[in-house]
Amino acid sequence: MNLPSELWQRMLLLVWGILVAWSIPLIIISIIRRSRGKEVKPIWIKYGSWFIMVPILTVPLLLGRWVTQALFLLLSLYAFEEFARTVGLWKEQAHMWMGRACILLIYSTIFIESFGTFMSMPAYIIILTFLLPILKDRYEGMIQRTVLTIFGVIYFGWFLGYLAFLMNIETGRQLIIAFLLIIITNDASAYIIGSNLGKHHMVPNLSPNKTWEGAIGAGIVTVGVTVAMRFALYDMALWISLILGLLLAFAGTC
Repeated sequence: MNLPSELWQRMLLLVWGILVAWSIPLIIISIIRRSRGKEVKPIWIKYGSWFIMVPILTVPLLLGRWVTQALFLLLSLYAFEEFARTVGLWKEQAHMWMGRACILLIYSTIFIESFGTFMSMPAYIIILTFLLPILKDRYEGMIQRTVLTIFGVIYFGWFLGYLAFLMNIETGRQLIIAFLLIIITNDASAYIIGSNLGKHHMVPNLSPNKTWEGAIGAGIVTVGVTVAMRFALYDMALWISLILGLLLAFAGTC
């Protein structure tokens, strides 16, 4: 098989290769768990879910910049909707529509490749959203709803928009794939290590399945993968890649 010449295409093959290769340790772990009378179905369900998510995230890369950025726009809107349902913001339609409009505004700067405007969007979001209590002439609960709207838009719209904006640069695809590969590794290693070796729960009330053993093990693996991926990250210095790996592991755990 002839490998494609462009680096991001090679990395795309690497993502799929690693995803398939994960089945080998999972088979071994499943045999061990079954011999101990432990359930193995959840492991394979989680593993199988990546065969749905990876195509959704990688196929648009083959279709070009506009398709990929449109995908991230849909992800931002969907994440904001789920966040609103969780915190009860969905009851306030004015804030919901303001949040959606602000996310669309953020992505408009991405589509036209205006990085300066994109970077200043949080200021515009705060100003626009704080107009709602004035226009509605209400103060009961307005601060909480307004702040939740701002948080949701910035966290799920602006932060995720950075990945979409990467498609505007020549090496954007390889950076997105590198990020995806690191996240897959962090998620998989945290679950496998935690489910087999985890004994000390981190936050049993909020996330009963997360353990310190899983978090530490995933952190070590994630740092190692990040260092190994330096070739796709502009050959960044070793100490910077170590810090980046730790930050991604921390963000993945949280």
